[in-house]
Amino acid sequence: MAPTTLTRARLRTVIATALCAATLTAVTPAVVSATPEANPTTESAAAGLVNDVTRTQAEMDRLALEIGGLHEEVNKALVDLHDAQATAEQARQAVIIARAQLDETQEKIEEAQARLDEISRAAYRRTATPTAVATLAGEEASNDSLDRQTYLRTNAEKQRAAIEELDQLRTEQANRESELRHLRNVAEAREARALGREAEARAAIETNNSRIGELTVERDRLAAERDAAQAQLDAARDEIATGNAELQDAQEYREADAARKAAEDAAAADAAEAAEARRVAEEESAAADAAREAAEQAAREAAEAEAAAQAAAEAEADERERREAEEAAEAAREAARQAEAEATERREAQERAEQEAAERAAREAEAEAFRDAATAAAVAAAAAIIAASQPDHTTLDNPYPSVTDEESDPAPIAAVQNPGPVTEPEPEVAEVEVVEETEETEEPATPVVPEIPEVEPEPEPVIGEELSTGPVLETIEDVTEQAAEQVAAIGDREAQIEAVIARAQSQIGVPYAWGGGNANGPTRGIRDGGVADSFGDFNKIGFDCSGLVLYAFAGAGIGLPHYTGYQYNHGTKIDPSQMQRGDLIFYGPGGSHHVAIYLGDGTMIEAPNSGSTVKISPVRWSGMSPHAVRLI
Repeated sequence: MAPTTLTRARLRTVIATALCAATLTAVTPAVVSATPEANPTTESAAAGLVNDVTRTQAEMDRLALEIGGLHEEVNKALVDLHDAQATAEQARQAVIIARAQLDETQEKIEEAQARLDEISRAAYRRTATPTAVATLAGEEASNDSLDRQTYLRTNAEKQRAAIEELDQLRTEQANRESELRHLRNVAEAREARALGREAEARAAIETNNSRIGELTVERDRLAAERDAAQAQLDAARDEIATGNAELQDAQEYREADAARKAAEDAAAADAAEAAEARRVAEEESAAADAAREAAEQAAREAAEAEAAAQAAAEAEADERERREAEEAAEAAREAARQAEAEATERREAQERAEQEAAERAAREAEAEAFRDAATAAAVAAAAAIIAASQPDHTTLDNPYPSVTDEESDPAPIAAVQNPGPVTEPEPEVAEVEVVEETEETEEPATPVVPEIPEVEPEPEPVIGEELSTGPVLETIEDVTEQAAEQVAAIGDREAQIEAVIARAQSQIGVPYAWGGGNANGPTRGIRDGGVADSFGDFNKIGFDCSGLVLYAFAGAGIGLPHYTGYQYNHGTKIDPSQMQRGDLIFYGPGGSHHVAIYLGDGTMIEAPNSGSTVKISPVRWSGMSPHAVRLI
């Protein structure tokens, strides 16, 4: 019965399928649709807009670098100003010391003159009596005369020594007076140079501010053009996307129509197969009926035989199952006892492992906290040493007394940020002297790189000649050596680099402030009365690009000047293609326009320009200086 039912059901399904296919073939209308084509004019316009946006952005980047160069030019003037003020104060203090030494020499002269006068008076009081009188006075008088002669000879030797000492002191006094005059001349010359630097800084702020204003207007105009071109580009891309969607719909319709025709052909073939299947099914049904009757008879006979055999087997199976159940119950009880023991052992082992892990984690956390605290303390200590040596970068006022003021107490002198050669060369051989000295040093103040266009000339040395007296000026390299003692606690090179980057990234979002930033953190910017003030730089606490780099590397005990061009001459120069995490990226001739810290993966952290904040940006290769710099 079951085979016949299945065959008939299968037959009904085949017939229904054939009828549906025939119906679809009869009623489906023929549809003809025009295929839309892409608009080449729109695509060409979009390509042109892409070029416009790219060109405008490149021009904006160029203007940004030029504005950055004007900012850094003022930073250079301020660094040179503070260095000149420091050397003038050094000379003033040398004058004070020289005058004190001259006063001391004068006191010694007066004391020596007093001793000479006393010797002369003593000799006069004990003038010897005439020899004839001494002879008449007898032997005792003769002995007294000999004593007086001895005394006079001794006194004469003292007198000569006193005269020699007095002459020596008077010569020393003349030298001291000459040295004092020379030091006063040096102090006055250095003060004059400092005043010149101040005038240059003020002029740079005023002149550069005017140019910055012009460039900013141009940059804003380009930004408006870029935004307009970007809007047109977005619209063109939307139009192109709409056209592409229509093309896609047409293609999908053609594919669906082809699929429909294929389905109709397949349905016709299925109908023919269904007729043949119906005939075969009827024949198979008749044969199945006969086979079914024979199978039923055989099944009845087999069921009777099976019932008899089953009755005999059930009794034996019951006994076997009883024995097996008893054995299984005993085995289960034994397995349960063993499983409980193993579970107890595993639980105890897990508890011991968890306890050991907790103790280990506590020890590691304690060690990590100690390392973090030690690193933070080392970073703070190194930065504090560098900060203590820095001048107030944004001020134009002289923090030291006038060189003519020889009464004021000596003031702490800021470290010189760009010392240059120790000995100032003569004007007529300045170029030769600089070449010779830079050949002897490991890293020249301004490397000779012929392929770099418009490299700035080597800066004028600010220390000048060594003074015969007075305090020794510290340079930024001296301060770096002092801070190096604190760096060991930070760790190896990789740890120092990460400390620098972490210090820079901690300032993300801090506003840009022209001239802002020192070893302690963000500071108030330069007041120029112009474009920077229009962004509120002076009223903001923030960083400019060189100030951010100065702050970051102070945490690793590395002192840097607040000017990108001078920072470019520190460390080791490398090809930009070989940059590693923590290297400095410079822009402009001699690194004079901008600086950023390379983070890896094509990104850098920077303080870009007025109106922006400290942020992470993609590396810009356009306008990059020929070298990157590795400080660690």
